[in-house]
Amino acid sequence: MRPLRLFAVFLIFVLAAAAWMVLGASNLYRSDDATSTMTAKVAGLYGQPQTQMAPRFSYSATEGKRTVTGALGVTSTDITTDFALDQRQKGLLWFATYKVDFAAAYGVSNPTARPVQATMRFEFPSSDGVYSGFLVRVDGRDVPVVHAEGAAEAHFPIPAGGTVKVETGYDTQGMETWTYVPSADGASMMKDFTLTMSTDFTGVDFADGSASPTEKKATDKGWDLTWAYGNVVSGRPISLIMPKPMNPGPLAYRIAFFAPVSLLFFFAGLVLLTATRGVKLHPMHYGFLAAAFFAFHLLFSYLADQVPLYVAFGIASVTSIALVVGYLRAALGRSMALLEIAISQFVFLVLFSYSFFFEGLTGLAVTIGSVVTLGYYMAKTAKVDWETVFQRAPKPAIEAPATFTKTD
Repeated sequence: MRPLRLFAVFLIFVLAAAAWMVLGASNLYRSDDATSTMTAKVAGLYGQPQTQMAPRFSYSATEGKRTVTGALGVTSTDITTDFALDQRQKGLLWFATYKVDFAAAYGVSNPTARPVQATMRFEFPSSDGVYSGFLVRVDGRDVPVVHAEGAAEAHFPIPAGGTVKVETGYDTQGMETWTYVPSADGASMMKDFTLTMSTDFTGVDFADGSASPTEKKATDKGWDLTWAYGNVVSGRPISLIMPKPMNPGPLAYRIAFFAPVSLLFFFAGLVLLTATRGVKLHPMHYGFLAAAFFAFHLLFSYLADQVPLYVAFGIASVTSIALVVGYLRAALGRSMALLEIAISQFVFLVLFSYSFFFEGLTGLAVTIGSVVTLGYYMAKTAKVDWETVFQRAPKPAIEAPATFTKTD
């Protein structure tokens, strides 16, 4: 290929890279805009990330003419939570919304030698949430509840030196995470503590800094997770992260930003194939091939929020390969190079892009693909006489003008 044509191909590559940067920036803007606007909307409809604090128990008692107050100890905690995943997609983003059935039973003891009037203050995860079926029951009997400022208070008596069982619970909806904080005062003593989570999904994860379950049991639907402690001092929360499908927006802009690398590999392979097989391609051919590559990312970016992610990827892949193969067949005919070019596009465009579906493995996949491809082309061109391939065609000889002699 002549230097001028190589420069033209390089210029086409630069223009294509600029187009991909614009597309990637557009996808990034759409994703960020959806994050800022849709998150608030989804939270308003389905609830926010839930953090349930342990209730506080206190007492008051009359000693003569004065009132004595203090904190009551929790002698046992038994909590069960059932989670039902209800994922929602809004635009380019998925949100891991869920339903939770929370039920708790606390053993509360009166350490004094006189009867006391106990108060339980129960703070809800969010002041604007919806908590259906909320109740407070003491030793099997319902007690009145007063609601104020995102919390509920219940009052009940405890006999001298006695222990009562306080039950409470509700059904609600949340998003992304659910957390239980055993103590609002940091590290504290937990006695006879058990918390069980039942999920209808298998992809469970736990937030950084949270306590890991002491027991995990697989079920037909998901997991039964248990945190059980006899006597332990801890201030670590228990936090479950809900699984969610891969978000189309971030995936689309990452693939778009990487696209120039794919095109560079494809063009390099194309130059080698055409040079070694004697196939001639004009820079305009490279321009249309770059446009066919760009069609993949354009289609994927705007299909991803309309159809399932893998369907969008499949449609974009088939369309782009059909454009490239169909165009080159029209330009080259039934050339043996056509199959190799189609395979190159499948590797450099489809497989390289598909590697982004596996977070953390993209770099390794691209590296392996690049090394294998390099080895293939090195083996294929090892005996090529590059001097012959890239030598300039000889200039046509210029015939000397005919001479005429003057005759008498």
